[in-house]
Amino acid sequence: MEPRHFCHAPGVTAVDESTGQILIAGTEDTFADWSVTAYLRELGYAVTIAATGQQALQKLRGKAFDLLLLAVNLPDMDGLHLLEGLHFAQGLHRPPVLILTTERDIVLAEQCLAHGADDLLRSPVKQVVFKKRLENILRTARLQAALSACQQDNAIAQKLAKDLTQVILPIGIALSKIKNFDRLLEKILRETKGVCNADGGTLYLREGELLKFAILLNDSLQIEINDEDSDSFPSPLRLWDEATGAPNHKHVATASALLGISIHVPDIYQVRNFDFSEIKAFDQKYGYHSISSLTIPLKNHDGDVFGVLQLINPKDPQTGDIIPFDAYMQQVAEALASLVALVLSYQDLLERQKEFLRVEDELNIGRQIQTSFLPETIPQPPGWEIVARLRPARTISGDFYDVFALEKQQHIGIVIADVCDKGVGAALFMVLIRTLIRAFAEYSLDGQTPLRSVVDFTNDYILRNHYQTNMFATLFIGMLDPATGMLRYVNSGHPAPLLLNAEGVKSHLSPTGPVIGAFPHIAFEVHQVHLKPEDMLFAFTDGITEARNANGKIFTSQRLLTCVNHAGRLTSGAALLDHVEETVQQYMAEAVQFDDVTMLTIRRNAYPYAQERSAQPFDLGDYGFRTVYFNRSVS
Repeated sequence: MEPRHFCHAPGVTAVDESTGQILIAGTEDTFADWSVTAYLRELGYAVTIAATGQQALQKLRGKAFDLLLLAVNLPDMDGLHLLEGLHFAQGLHRPPVLILTTERDIVLAEQCLAHGADDLLRSPVKQVVFKKRLENILRTARLQAALSACQQDNAIAQKLAKDLTQVILPIGIALSKIKNFDRLLEKILRETKGVCNADGGTLYLREGELLKFAILLNDSLQIEINDEDSDSFPSPLRLWDEATGAPNHKHVATASALLGISIHVPDIYQVRNFDFSEIKAFDQKYGYHSISSLTIPLKNHDGDVFGVLQLINPKDPQTGDIIPFDAYMQQVAEALASLVALVLSYQDLLERQKEFLRVEDELNIGRQIQTSFLPETIPQPPGWEIVARLRPARTISGDFYDVFALEKQQHIGIVIADVCDKGVGAALFMVLIRTLIRAFAEYSLDGQTPLRSVVDFTNDYILRNHYQTNMFATLFIGMLDPATGMLRYVNSGHPAPLLLNAEGVKSHLSPTGPVIGAFPHIAFEVHQVHLKPEDMLFAFTDGITEARNANGKIFTSQRLLTCVNHAGRLTSGAALLDHVEETVQQYMAEAVQFDDVTMLTIRRNAYPYAQERSAQPFDLGDYGFRTVYFNRSVS
């Protein structure tokens, strides 16, 4: 039987104390006049016996146990000395300890309690007492493990949110101000190394079918190599084989570029499916030892890879030891890489088209950035139809929508918003709001109030750090439970979404608070609404109601109500969007659209969710971000 680990997810309260791995240090007659081993196995435990203290310590080095059943006196040492060995030994799993003692050794047993033992029993002991004490100590240990895991998750979530708002976004803003391209590349590599505490790093840029080295940095060696040092710089890497045309997946950098994924290798000298000859040659030349690497693709707004960041040897901040990259480091590095990609894409465009750039070009760049932050696919829970549409105007605005799966809460997050400005500034402000909402929503651990927290944190961050922009946004954000049809929402000054059924408009989801980014310390209210089968929620931005005809007359909210009331019997959200769009377009006729039009519908189908779910399981994890890891076992 494999060792069992008792770290449960938050919210899981059922604890099974009848299984686990138990190590007995001592002989049968040490504990009772009945067979402890046989009784434990009868209860379902896997039992390992160590006759001496040294044997017990040896077994604890090689395996994780759920409980140590310790005789207070062993042939080679007493229980107190064994506990000291547990305390000082390196790389040794320390399970809960239950001391079994006689009345004669009670003083020694009490000393064991003072030195880390969790409980004691006096021999002879009855089976019923033994079983109950065993269950209690295992339950306590497992609950402590679950609590520790929750605390670790919470610390990680808080650190990630802090790093996003206080480190990554400010870095992105600072990078965007650097005009010199070579200095920008150096700054990008240094900042990305810094967020992971990596000792070294390399930045590659793609030119046609080649990946060319742009800059290499190594702190321990105090080395900085850029493309001006052509004699010492490695040769470019080919993305495809020159003779056969086959993709070059042998080099980790080219594989990352071709596949568009991050690749983590804990030990480059142990993995066999990548060619690390360039890094090994560097190690030999400079007397260095590269161990762990993390390679991240840089993508432009079209999703095309234009460069690769490779980090080497992250260091433990306390000890300075080289450690593998962990999942948190990768998340932070990828978040920064996304901003870096935007900065480099923008910088490259400026360099190539400097003489042609005009206001219209800047607006187009902003539009591309805005579009790249819209979801590529929208989650479709069984029994539901979710459709969104954004029709951009000629000029840039800050309209956006987002639909994403929240795996921890098994909910779907739904966002539609409009920044009250136009141009590149509004588009960048939209990117900021969207990034904050995603970050806070996906890493909130409070299952009851994540929605209010998301809006509060976003509003507070904008006011603390961007108050001088005088920009704000209307926002509607909801969390849908597909299983029940319950939608919890906050409406921050946004045009009220409409809840429809076959007869027309049932209700308006009016604002529950002011706009985002305008007022500090606002208590945004969370309301909820239940979507019954065949109900449909229609959300929109003011580009609909403020659309103008050739005479400058606006479409108005009343015309929209008339439009959707006439569409009440439509059987799909897509059909409703088509109907509204056609009606507005007919009203505008030949007039120019001056504002973005964004619409979103959520429709609950007629059949019960439970029946559909049984026929077609819905895994929220299918809509999360995926990362590829490679370890030494990969062949």
